[in-house]
Amino acid sequence: MKNATITEQKTSYNLSASEQNTFSKLMAKPMDYMDNDSFVNTTEMAQILSTEVVVLPGQTIPPKSETILFLQMNYYRYQIRGIQDSLAYQPELSQAQVEQMLKYNTEQLNVRSKIVSGNMGLVLSMAQKVDYPGVDFTDLVSEGSMALLRATEKFDASMGFRFSTYACRAILKGFSRAAKQSYRYNKLFPTQCDALLEGNNDQIDFNQKRDQSELADEVNTIMNNNLADLSDIEETVVRMRFAIGQGPKEPMTLKSVGESLHLTKERIRQIQNKALVKLKNLTESRLCS
Repeated sequence: MKNATITEQKTSYNLSASEQNTFSKLMAKPMDYMDNDSFVNTTEMAQILSTEVVVLPGQTIPPKSETILFLQMNYYRYQIRGIQDSLAYQPELSQAQVEQMLKYNTEQLNVRSKIVSGNMGLVLSMAQKVDYPGVDFTDLVSEGSMALLRATEKFDASMGFRFSTYACRAILKGFSRAAKQSYRYNKLFPTQCDALLEGNNDQIDFNQKRDQSELADEVNTIMNNNLADLSDIEETVVRMRFAIGQGPKEPMTLKSVGESLHLTKERIRQIQNKALVKLKNLTESRLCS
């Protein structure tokens, strides 16, 4: 199925703004799913789809229920893919097909939510056991949660393994990714070293640790083109504080920057932190996309 065909779909369907947005996202690329022989067995699938699995927070999903959930989710995704593939022999989707696709999508998201909810404790438990110095617990949980979401879409229940076994590996990779992002960022913007920065600048040679040229180049690109939408004062403070680009040759202390800009030390700190959040988010997004 070609994207050109997808983008040529008419926009006059009777849909709400939210439904139209969801439909557009669904048509942006083919839906992935884990195939199963049960999908072509109408009687068997009717029984599976009619089975209501209740997932309680903090309680492990029994193996049989877990299998049912994955079959349900992937069957709905399989049906979505079928509607998408119908464009190979018809010029556009009918209103009924679009509505059916949206319904299947709601169902698969609901089932996925149950799977994630039943395994969220795994992310929290693993985040408490790993040790990545300098990495926030919330960052680990966030990345672990995203890894859990991705794992639900790649897990094949027909293989006979428990999902938790598969998910553990994905979550650990997510933790490692979060740690790597944090370390790369903190090497460039070591704000935890404020105490040293307030002292003798000669004690710190920031450029010694800039062998990660990719990261330095990326930040320079962001700064030079103002891709992070920094205000003039934010850009000036960051350049002076961390000796970036057209800034000074050596990093300046909060106090020195404040004196140069006729602002208090605390005000410079506030401006710096706001700017660094913008830079951090955009840098990680661009490097890890």
